[in-house]
Amino acid sequence: MEDNPNTDFFKSMVDELVFLSSSDPELADGFKWLDSEAQKEGIDIYDMVFKVLYRHDTNQKARDWLKNRS
Repeated sequence: MEDNPNTDFFKSMVDELVFLSSSDPELADGFKWLDSEAQKEGIDIYDMVFKVLYRHDTNQKARDWLKNRS
């Protein structure tokens, strides 16, 4: 992931969620899964989080398009 202000913000947001996961077992399990998937793909956790969020957003837009098409 390239360095720019948006990337820095995204990384700090992910870091904050990782910190919060210490008191949220479900969130911690999610990050453990993300980390294992990132390792399998040879990417870092930030890229994996971005990939999952991007895929979710794309799928949501496709569902919305199907629902609203004429």
